[in-house]
Amino acid sequence: MKQRPTVIACALVGIVLVAVGFFLKPARIMKDERSSLVFFRRFQEGSIRFVNSVTLKPVTIRFRVGSVFRDFSMETDEETRNYYTSGTYAIDPVLSRQKTSALKLCSIQGIALSVGDDRWEIQDGCLEVTLLWTF
Repeated sequence: MKQRPTVIACALVGIVLVAVGFFLKPARIMKDERSSLVFFRRFQEGSIRFVNSVTLKPVTIRFRVGSVFRDFSMETDEETRNYYTSGTYAIDPVLSRQKTSALKLCSIQGIALSVGDDRWEIQDGCLEVTLLWTF
């Protein structure tokens, strides 16, 4: 039996959509009660940057986009690390095991979120990034 061209075309379109869906990660950005849609690429790197309000030292939290946000790590000085952990454990092994489909950041003093070439800054407010496809 000969395959119909429409069946083959539909199968090819389906394969392309699955492949694109695997590599592109649509995300909803909520900022100032407004919503927008962005597309991240799987394996893209991101960061959250802010100044700790107690130690007044800069903090950078790095992560990757996978099926979810993952592979978190923190860059800061020893005093600020001790502030977060009371000096009782290493924070990077704990952060590296964290996985989430949403990041919610709130700040009075300011936070910058970067994913690839995209960058958002918030001050005296909140920003929420939710991955819409988590497979």
